[in-house]
Amino acid sequence: MKARGLHGRSCVGALRFAALALTLALGVWAPAARAQADYDPRSSAWNGTSELLRLATDGDIDVRPVRTLDWDVVRANDAVLVLYPRHALGVADLSAFLDEGGRVAWFDDFGASGQFLDWFQFRREARVQGIPRAPDLPELLLARPRSAHMLADGVDVLVTNIPVALSHPRLTPVFEFPPGDQGFLLVGQIGRGKLVVGGDPSLLLNTMMRFAGNRRFAQNLLDFLGGDHRGHVYLVWGDAEARGLYRGRTRGRTPAREAVNTLNDSLAALSRALAAPVVLRPLAMLIALAAALVMAVLTWGKKPSERYGPRGPEGTAAGIADRVGLYTTERVNLLIPTLRARRYVEQSLLRTLGVRATRDVRAALERALDTLDGTRRNEVRALLGELDAVARRAEDPTAPTVSPARFLSLWQRIDAILRAASR
Repeated sequence: MKARGLHGRSCVGALRFAALALTLALGVWAPAARAQADYDPRSSAWNGTSELLRLATDGDIDVRPVRTLDWDVVRANDAVLVLYPRHALGVADLSAFLDEGGRVAWFDDFGASGQFLDWFQFRREARVQGIPRAPDLPELLLARPRSAHMLADGVDVLVTNIPVALSHPRLTPVFEFPPGDQGFLLVGQIGRGKLVVGGDPSLLLNTMMRFAGNRRFAQNLLDFLGGDHRGHVYLVWGDAEARGLYRGRTRGRTPAREAVNTLNDSLAALSRALAAPVVLRPLAMLIALAAALVMAVLTWGKKPSERYGPRGPEGTAAGIADRVGLYTTERVNLLIPTLRARRYVEQSLLRTLGVRATRDVRAALERALDTLDGTRRNEVRALLGELDAVARRAEDPTAPTVSPARFLSLWQRIDAILRAASR
């Protein structure tokens, strides 16, 4: 009897343990399964995007959902639509794709977009001051058109769900959050391509398609990406990854391409280093000049893409070799490094003078300049005015020429200004 009682109690205990284990397993598995279903175009649940795929089918637009974005098969007449990425998708390949005429639409709020946003100089802000759709739904903020664009055609308002605000130093938002000036969706040109960046991927979920503005926007977006039958629209979401090399179907990653990627990382580190006054000495200036020369050799092109972000590598050994040949003559043009110098000056001054950068860089810079004496303030404004003049001329069909002597003179002035500011 005693043994049977112990056995019975042990069975009951085992069943309770099994039930607990099953409950815990379901608790762990359910969110993971739900996360995998988020934005899935095969899912007709509230968090899927099957309605987006249906709109594409109705509009005769070739949308191809893929879990792996294979850059070996992507062509310049294709488009890429990214929803809440959780992995990097290759910013160098994205840049090369855009430079050749590709179109990219990138929608994310809190996913793994840091490298992408930094590369193309976008900033995101989690604190959004907007108008909710209803008092009892404060997380559903409204975004309204600010500028005319085909994406805003027929759209009075977009309903977003816990979005982030986006800004760019040279782009005006197509949609923004009223009543302030926080942007929600921006469109820019990179080379011959177009880039759309939005601050909420859930805008395109099945449950959000019940709002007329969201549905019309989705149709506009699909038309923008592939309505002219340019090619395929590759849809990637969540845990999707990238592989291959754009324009590299039969060629492995070349040493020249690796050198460009390494150089991009080095320039970012150089930008941070130049913001520290302790390293602003002639040696740092010479290093900056040498890095700028290498960058100019590897990234020179007919039209600078610095209008909307850093230029991506061309990705072909022949293209790089041709550009190296340009610098065997005396006609060296350091235009692209000069265009980047403006950003270096802004960041360095803000950090040196202890002024926190905001979405409005110009306003923050004006606050920083107010801490300088009149002479230094005039010197900074004269320098920035000269850099702005070069940037404006870069928009012309015939780009200006910046000689090594002029570039070195600019860096000498930058060094002197930052030395004085640090004191």
